[in-house]
Amino acid sequence: MTLLDVPFADVRGDTLRWTLAPIACTPLASRSVSLGSGLTVTLSVLGASHQVVVRRHDRPLLHETVACGIAEATSLPAAHAADGYSLGSHVATLDPEDLAERASELVERLEGRTDAVVAHFPGDPHAVTALALDELGEQQISWSTWHTYPQTGEIVATVTSYRPEEVASV
Repeated sequence: MTLLDVPFADVRGDTLRWTLAPIACTPLASRSVSLGSGLTVTLSVLGASHQVVVRRHDRPLLHETVACGIAEATSLPAAHAADGYSLGSHVATLDPEDLAERASELVERLEGRTDAVVAHFPGDPHAVTALALDELGEQQISWSTWHTYPQTGEIVATVTSYRPEEVASV
């Protein structure tokens, strides 16, 4: 778990944008996981949300960025599938107690995992961005992300799966 000393840049779920374009972002916290055969997944927390990059032998195969303030991106879709990549997202609005409980459970579940990254933003103990790998393999990789917004009572969750062999380059 990483305790950040910068405020988060996104403050509501409806400000999140999504793109598969290779956008250079400076992570506040990240974790790289090697899957064998030169395949690496890097999970990164940004000040404005998250980025996942899949590489084979240092050659980028996929960039997934969900963040606010990306001009060339589209609104975060509820579902998208194309070329070996699929994304689903869901926004839940909770009362403050339920959000606090869910955020605490999430942190507890992911804490200590070597295939996850969890970051707390200052100002509220339940302002969290977390990413975790769900399925690892050369045929398919999947990951989940969670973005909590205590000020609006929202948790934005995404689930992504990617089949590297189906795509030459995204």
